Amino acid sequence: MYEHIRGTLSYICPEYFVIDTNGIGYKIFIPVNLYTQNIQLSQEICLFVSFVVREDSMKLFGFQTKDDRNFFEKLCAVSGIGTKTALSLIGHVESSNLKLAIQTGNTLLLNKIPGIGKKTAERIIYELGDKIHKLKLDSKTTSNENFSHIASDALTALINLGYNHTQAQKALQKALDASPKELPLPKLITRALSLV
Repeated sequence: MYEHIRGTLSYICPEYFVIDTNGIGYKIFIPVNLYTQNIQLSQEICLFVSFVVREDSMKLFGFQTKDDRNFFEKLCAVSGIGTKTALSLIGHVESSNLKLAIQTGNTLLLNKIPGIGKKTAERIIYELGDKIHKLKLDSKTTSNENFSHIASDALTALINLGYNHTQAQKALQKALDASPKELPLPKLITRALSLV
């Protein structure tokens, strides 16, 4: 029904934004990572939206990219995954790393996300693993399936060392972007650690 909503931010909180468009305020639920960005009241913003209708509610969910919105809808289609859980997944892990974790069966990463237990993680991997074919990492790394496993293991290692998801993801992406060739796991972790 809705593709995107563009307007002026009139209210901000961790759970939702209110976007004013021609005098109408749209309450749009958001992933938490969107709230943590440097977004200010009264600025113009455009969110790709998913309109979810339930027996007792009608809600809009907003995302910065069409890819995140489409992935949110795929997650909601998994049995036992509601909008709250899908929003939590996208809000705590960048979609490229989330897809990587699902494709490689990385339940450890999924279990670190609030509200995701072992059975839920396994269900997500089972139902979506075959549907995720390409990752949004740099093109020089995505062609090699083995390297995808290395990147996933490096991310898990950084998280186990105490870095939060966002820190680990950004450092790993910087390490991948700076490397002219594929790196073995120890070197990739070391390089990412120097960039945290």
